[in-house]
Amino acid sequence: MHFAKVTLLSSDFSTLLLQVYLQVMAFIAFAAGCFTLSYGIDLSFESHEITHFIYFLFPFITTFPELTVYVYGLFSGKAGAEVAIGTALGEPFIVMTVGLLAYKLFTKRPLKMDSGSRDSLLTFIFASVIFFISYYIFRYASVFLILLFVVYEYVAQKAFKREKHESLRKTPLIYTFAGLFLLSLTGKYVVDSTVYFAKLLSLPPSLISFLVIPLISSAPEIVAPFVFLKRKEQEQIASLIAELPLTMSVYPGLLMLVENISVPFPLALGIGISLSQAVLFILEEKTEKNITTFTSFIFLALFVITLRFLI
Repeated sequence: MHFAKVTLLSSDFSTLLLQVYLQVMAFIAFAAGCFTLSYGIDLSFESHEITHFIYFLFPFITTFPELTVYVYGLFSGKAGAEVAIGTALGEPFIVMTVGLLAYKLFTKRPLKMDSGSRDSLLTFIFASVIFFISYYIFRYASVFLILLFVVYEYVAQKAFKREKHESLRKTPLIYTFAGLFLLSLTGKYVVDSTVYFAKLLSLPPSLISFLVIPLISSAPEIVAPFVFLKRKEQEQIASLIAELPLTMSVYPGLLMLVENISVPFPLALGIGISLSQAVLFILEEKTEKNITTFTSFIFLALFVITLRFLI
C-alpha cells in the first residue's frame, strides 16, 4: 500500500515536470521567433531598405509577438483575455524600466531623440491618460485610443515621405517572415502556458503575462543597442520606444470595447510607472541631466516591493 502511494506520487511529479518542460519550451520557441523577426527588421533599418508600405505596417510587425498572444488570448476564454491585456500593458512597463535601465547603464549619458521618437513618447503619454479615463471613468472613451493611433500613424507617414529609402533586399525579408511564421505557430501555446503557470502559482494570468511575455518579446529591442553599435543613438532609442503608441492604444482600446476586462492594481501601477518614465524621458532630453537611470532603479524597486506585499 505504501509502495503504491509512493509510485503514484512519483508518477504525478513526473507528469508535472513534463508539463512544466513543455510549457517552458513554448516560451523558448516564442523567444526564437521574436529574435528572428527583430533581426530582419534591424537589418532593413540599418541599410535604410524599407518601403512606404512596410513603414506603415512597421508598428504591427514589431509588435507581432504581442499581437499573436493578444489574438489567441481573445479566443481563449476569460483567462486568455487576461493574458491578452497583461501582455499589451506589460510591454511599455518592461521597455520603460528594464529596457531603459539596460540602455542607460550601457551609454551612461542623457538621452537624445529624433522627432519621431518624441512623437512616439507623446502619443504614449496621451494614450496612457486616455486608458485610465476609459477604465476608471467611461469605458467607451477607449474609442479615442484607436483614433489617437490613427492620427499618430498619419503624422509618421508624412514624416517618412521626406526621407530617402531604398528598395528591400531579400535577406532581411527572409528573417522577418521566418519570425512571423514561428510566432504564428507558438502564440497559442504561449497563452496556454501562461494560464497553466498562473494556476500552478495561484496568480492572475494577467500578472504573469504582464511580466513574463513582454520581457521575452521586448528582449530583441532591449539588446539591439548592444548588437547594432554602429547605429546612431537616435535610432537605438527608436528601436526601444517605437512600439509604445500601438501597444498602449489599439490593443487595450479594442479589448475594452469587446471584453469586460479587469486590471489588477499591479498592472495599473505599472502603467503609472511607464507614464511617469515617459515624462521623465522627455524632461531628461530637455535638461540634459541623466535622470532616468536613477528613476528606473527607483520605480523597479517600488514595483517589486508593492508586488511582494500583494502576493
